[in-house]
Amino acid sequence: MTTDLVHPTLDSSMATCFTNPSTDSGLNELFNIKQLQVHAGHKQLLTIPDLTLYQRKLTTFIGPNGAGKSTLLHTLLNPKGGMGLKVSGAIATHLPSCTNTKPLTPNLSSNSSDDSAHNSSHNSSRNLSTVTNKICAGSIAWVGQHERFELPLDVLEYALLGVSPQLSWYQTANSQQVLKAQDLLHNFELSHLQHRRVQTLSGGEQQRLAVVRALMQQTQVLMLDEPTNHLDIRHQRFLLNYLRQLVLEQQKTILVVLHDLTHAYRYSDEVLLMSEGQVIAQGSPQQVMTRERLSTIYNTDIETYDTQSGRLFVS
Repeated sequence: MTTDLVHPTLDSSMATCFTNPSTDSGLNELFNIKQLQVHAGHKQLLTIPDLTLYQRKLTTFIGPNGAGKSTLLHTLLNPKGGMGLKVSGAIATHLPSCTNTKPLTPNLSSNSSDDSAHNSSHNSSRNLSTVTNKICAGSIAWVGQHERFELPLDVLEYALLGVSPQLSWYQTANSQQVLKAQDLLHNFELSHLQHRRVQTLSGGEQQRLAVVRALMQQTQVLMLDEPTNHLDIRHQRFLLNYLRQLVLEQQKTILVVLHDLTHAYRYSDEVLLMSEGQVIAQGSPQQVMTRERLSTIYNTDIETYDTQSGRLFVS
């Protein structure tokens, strides 16, 4: 069954274009969002009545500037808000490691989550756990748009920051963790820089290093906000192929914000198209990324061309 999502600023004749995919019972829910609203002062940034995101997929958030893509990703990471944001609504998450892990953030709602825990235990088809408005430590790795490289660390030391949540106060990385970091640095063509100070790297090198640090956390979920920023074409494709393989081979979950529509179409299992703080459409790239819909949302003519390497989007 599909549900039409109609954007209030669009002509009603376009309503049939905006559909949610039917729920795939073979996939576990990762986030289940109800009546989410996010404000910065008096400005409303997000209004999402109902949204489900799934595990073991590469899900890409697309949309014009100011659509709310990064805000949604930040809110999933930190439902408590922060950075001047006020969050209301419910965000339930199901991550296996939440069972024995202290949550990073408290419940937002005044209602106890005990009832939802009791109900979910009697509803195996949903496979949604007890945790409402909580994100569990050690389950999610984050790569932001603007990573901070202020600590006096070399490249290898920065990569090893990824294992710090696994260490006690006085522990240092063991030999296996160092070898893992060196292997990732090699994969991302940074091994020759491992003793350089991070501040001396180029923007693209720093971006790749931030991804390596996140991968060192070995979490079930990776969230990446415009990770292809500063990367040349070859490194963009390598990164996205690498993320794709993490889903296929290790059943990781990737949530990523991208501006390149061609990349979103080529590498995504699922696409969320956003505009003005709302989710306009959710589904496979083939379902969501039609020329007519994208031209409407981006307010510019977008053409599509099918090539040997995939579909190309040109404005």
